[in-house]
Amino acid sequence: MTRVTARYGRDGYGIVSVGHAGTPESCTAVSAILWALAGWCQNNVGSFRMGRGAARITMPRIAGADAVMDLAVIGLMQVQKAAPDDVRVEIVNET
Repeated sequence: MTRVTARYGRDGYGIVSVGHAGTPESCTAVSAILWALAGWCQNNVGSFRMGRGAARITMPRIAGADAVMDLAVIGLMQVQKAAPDDVRVEIVNET
């Protein structure tokens, strides 16, 4: 199972993902969303570390980051809805 924690903080946003989804389809979906978010960080501002079965992405509160974060979380929640045994998403709102 992949466990994803999405954090909305006063200073910025972050996503941490740990584990492997139970099916190739779920794993591919989560990976695609996280790599897209990492690409946004690379093209704008933020940091990311991606590895086998783990990812950590952080972004400061700048213009556009809120929308990008929301889209990534919506996508991850859709994967969880489609494959609840493979993906678990927790949202932490610290604002």
